Amino acid sequence: MKIQRGYLTRKSGSWLGHYSKWILNPATGIKRRKQIAERLGSTSGMTVTKAREALQKKIVKELGISGDSRVTLEGFITLRWKPLREGTWRDSTKATNEELLKVVTDRMGDEALEDIDSVELQTWLNALAKTRSGSAVKHCRIFLRSIFAEALEQGYLDKNPARLLKVPKLRTVKRPYLSIEEVKELLKAAKWATRDLTLLRLILTTGLRPSELFALRWKCINLVDGTLSLYETIYRGKSRSFTKTTEEGDVQQLVVPEQAVQALAEWHAACERNGEEDFIFPNSEGGFWFKENYQRRVLTPLAKQAGISHVNFQVLRRTVATWAASLGSLKDTQTIMRHRRMQTTQDNYVQVIAESVKATSEKLAEKMFTQ
Repeated sequence: MKIQRGYLTRKSGSWLGHYSKWILNPATGIKRRKQIAERLGSTSGMTVTKAREALQKKIVKELGISGDSRVTLEGFITLRWKPLREGTWRDSTKATNEELLKVVTDRMGDEALEDIDSVELQTWLNALAKTRSGSAVKHCRIFLRSIFAEALEQGYLDKNPARLLKVPKLRTVKRPYLSIEEVKELLKAAKWATRDLTLLRLILTTGLRPSELFALRWKCINLVDGTLSLYETIYRGKSRSFTKTTEEGDVQQLVVPEQAVQALAEWHAACERNGEEDFIFPNSEGGFWFKENYQRRVLTPLAKQAGISHVNFQVLRRTVATWAASLGSLKDTQTIMRHRRMQTTQDNYVQVIAESVKATSEKLAEKMFTQ
């Protein structure tokens, strides 16, 4: 590959950077060279040296090559790795993935692939663990291992420097959950708000995610056999026909303990909008809640009234997992929470509702709500 330096011109008080780029015509399959001219900055505020540096960065970003024509990490990610991966990304995770990839490319994106070694990668990951969450660090490691494995597979490298990349010591993160006494105080604070009391009783025994909770319609609940069917979720103001743990069009069935079913039945009788297509927990206009709005307007005031410093949906789900684990088997707990990461939850557990899961759920409701 020939090295491309480009050249500079001045026009109307600005530096223009010129370089060429091959463009593929998808209809004919023929490539043609196109001359590119981009404004780099004003001539009064940018020296010619800075303008040349800006042009070189632009060439690196657009063409995926370093100054000596070798493929850069960012160029490989953009042109050779992402096209193989992003087609499987859900809309809900695409933005997060893009953000984490930018963390990687901001640090070493302009380096040639073959100049990056295992020591540099591990050192960078160790430093990242001091400032970012454990989840971000783990995801960056997964991305790096995948990117370099693909570079090796495509013949850009002779060895994979990320193959033995280790997860460094992560920052200790406080993961609060509510005590049984705090649960009871929270329920007491919601005593006269039937909708919110019902919502709390349901989430504290099923561990529903807010995206699932606010998408629930009355057709989802079977008040006779105590089961709940998840058809859709609400994410960033849009309805989706899948959940975090299901694929498009799947229906996920959950066990609902008797006390929560009873609360739902009472709320159904009191609720003005209780048709099959109506939301179980509607906002004042009958539509669905944004979780941030419910947190600010309902959950935080209830927590304050109950004398609890901090309550959000993550704390509530963690509370369910913590207390359920003390009452039943780990598999039962993972089934209630519908986590994918544990090996014991991989056997299509959501398709069959075991009696032990129902027993654990009933014990949890009894512990939570019995005075």
